[in-house]
Amino acid sequence: MANANPHIGRIIPEAAPRLRERRWPRGKRPEIKLSERQEESRFVGALPLGIGLIALAATLGFAHLVRSRTDDPNYLKAKDSLFQYESGLSEIEKNYDSPIYGEALALLAKVDSGSISAEKAEALSADITFKTDAFHRRIQARTEAELATQNALLVRDQEYLANRERSLTMPQKKKWPECNEGKDGHAH
Repeated sequence: MANANPHIGRIIPEAAPRLRERRWPRGKRPEIKLSERQEESRFVGALPLGIGLIALAATLGFAHLVRSRTDDPNYLKAKDSLFQYESGLSEIEKNYDSPIYGEALALLAKVDSGSISAEKAEALSADITFKTDAFHRRIQARTEAELATQNALLVRDQEYLANRERSLTMPQKKKWPECNEGKDGHAH
């Protein structure tokens, strides 16, 4: 079947849009006289763009530097072991005499002072030391309270036994006169 319209599919050169023609020869631009203000603004537009590109490159470089630095493996291992031990335990249930805390302190002491995690390791070490000292103070206070209670009970028991022994060895005063039944005509 032939097209009913003969112009479909064909481009008519006169109807096609024309491309802009260059008015100067290739490689040569015409001399355009700019005012002083226009001459200054011509370079100002490129300056912020250049500064922006430099700032972007510096920011990306810094971000790469920060992201490429990772925490010290000794710090990470100490933190993980503490997390596994302490998860689900209240402060009172934690046993700071456990060897886990000693191992964690040993690992934290191995963290390089120039490492990104040096400050965090120092803070964690100080926290463990503080909590361990508080734990030992609590135990000592509890032990002293128990000893004081035991001593009070011992003193009480000793006083009781001394009084009992004294009462057994001393003659007792009788509160009621003995019954002289059958003597001297005593009657009740």
